[in-house]
Amino acid sequence: MPMNRRSFLAMTGAASLAASCAPAAPTVAPPAAAPAASGARKDQYAKPEMLAETAWLADHLKDADIRIIDMRTAEKYNASHLPGAVRYDTAKLKDAAEKLYVVKPETFAKDMTDLGVGPTTKVIAYDDNGGLGPARLWWVLDYYGHTNAQILNGGWNKWAKESRPTSNEPTTVSGAGFKATINPGVICALDVVEKASADTSYVIVDARSEGEYNGTDVRAARGGHVPNAVNIDWQKNVTNDDVRAWKSAAELNQMYEAAGVTRDKNVITYCQTAVRAAHTLFTLRLLGYKQVQNYDGSWAEWGNNPNTQIKK
Repeated sequence: MPMNRRSFLAMTGAASLAASCAPAAPTVAPPAAAPAASGARKDQYAKPEMLAETAWLADHLKDADIRIIDMRTAEKYNASHLPGAVRYDTAKLKDAAEKLYVVKPETFAKDMTDLGVGPTTKVIAYDDNGGLGPARLWWVLDYYGHTNAQILNGGWNKWAKESRPTSNEPTTVSGAGFKATINPGVICALDVVEKASADTSYVIVDARSEGEYNGTDVRAARGGHVPNAVNIDWQKNVTNDDVRAWKSAAELNQMYEAAGVTRDKNVITYCQTAVRAAHTLFTLRLLGYKQVQNYDGSWAEWGNNPNTQIKK
């Protein structure tokens, strides 16, 4: 009998738990090297190469090995976008048939191939919402073995505010041979979260709003949160202004460490659909956290399962 997505995620998640949640070795198709810092501030983030800064990108728009991906609405993309950018919809990052889970590898490989993303392509994604969609794309790329990816810090908001060049012409690209190779260390399933919630070597980060966390904003059959999870709304990762760039490492480290999210812990992130959780995972990796997994089913699965434990 074919293995369904739920069984597969449980298998890979259990394997990761047995390995103390240590991420699998990154899979990068040669000859790609680690991404360049792209103008990010090395004195602040442990992994500044995860962000691309607007000034750097403005000087590299015509680089042949870069694919810029716009994750705003089609209407906004058609009106104006970064030169050379192609558009991709965040909704495609979930499996169309089993919407709780990540897009299937063959579907994602075709999507990336059609967007001109090959084994050595540097992907730079942006939106106008604090990097939310791009963080999910970054995580799915990482899950499928493509580590040469960045998020444009401040995204469209910062780019437009700085009056940098734009285009309203659609971008035509040649297909590339993207290959998806699963990296199970960055994902986990419901049974892993159940075990982790009672394990003091873990900390579970709920990236939803305070209302969702305490059960006053109910978006599933039941409201509340995973037992022992700490609540840090993903929006606290970015500045509260019209740009919404990532906060400094000092601010972010203080926030997470004060909540008990420390580097000696195995970290699991979740939200409603694992999109906001991907933003939190990205932020923790930016800060240098190595043992971080995204619970892909998130509250859409946990809150609709009558057998899971919840707290309010």
